Amino acid sequence: MKEIEQTPDYISKQVELSRLFFIEPSPDQEFAVASGGFERCRPDYRIDRSSLDWYCLEFVDRGEGKLNLNGADYDLHPGSFFIYGPNTPHRIQTSSENPLGKYFVTFHGRQVEGFLKQHEIEVATMAYCHRGESVRRAFSMLIERGVRKSKLTESLCSLIVRELLLLCLDDSAGNIDTDSPAYLTYSRARQYIENGYLELQSLDAVAKGCGVEAAYLCRLFARFHDESPYQFLTRLRMDHASRLLLEDGSSVRSVAQRMGYKDPFHFSRVFKSVHRIPPSKFRNSLYS
Repeated sequence: MKEIEQTPDYISKQVELSRLFFIEPSPDQEFAVASGGFERCRPDYRIDRSSLDWYCLEFVDRGEGKLNLNGADYDLHPGSFFIYGPNTPHRIQTSSENPLGKYFVTFHGRQVEGFLKQHEIEVATMAYCHRGESVRRAFSMLIERGVRKSKLTESLCSLIVRELLLLCLDDSAGNIDTDSPAYLTYSRARQYIENGYLELQSLDAVAKGCGVEAAYLCRLFARFHDESPYQFLTRLRMDHASRLLLEDGSSVRSVAQRMGYKDPFHFSRVFKSVHRIPPSKFRNSLYS
């Protein structure tokens, strides 16, 4: 496997944190991955391209933004995903107040077009996953394998991308009544967690702040989400911890204390459960 020595031009510099991998493209492959990763966008993030050499799948993990694909406009929210191909004009712009955090992967090969047609996966349009945790896990695995650079990296990444495409298709298939009282309560609770995850540290605190019973809140998340409310809270808190780890001179112990953990080993276990890598090794796998 050939490794790219420098970041390609199509990768935006308008990010405050990224974890990326790159694989040297070969013209004679059936289904191959060129690059992938996670980007936490700066408030000024904006991509405006008339084309890209490969296909690209993007999945919004958090934040808000605007998308234009082939002249059609869409609003981006957590769970939004979209695929664009070669010669597809696209513009992606983050909200300055609530910047995007998103996963992406670029892929190419002789079998790509046939795979998309076989499974009726639409290109140049946006869809929405109400349950996105399986997609997040698959992207995390993709990045982990891409960064590792083993002799099986290319084959594993190719398989994971096909899984990702099918997961997005499958998880967007179900219809949910977004006007129902139950969904509105869930949506309000999710927003409450997103706004207050730095202060919130327990399920009971979330339930109390939302004015509902903890058990009912768990049932709502089981119905409309694929994380429990506490797992969702923990993921947001560990995302913030990952940003703190990038600050100059920030040790694991100091970040643990800032996040309210008295025991840095407990913090490390929680961090690894979310990011699949210990905080002590996290910096080494980041490319800004």
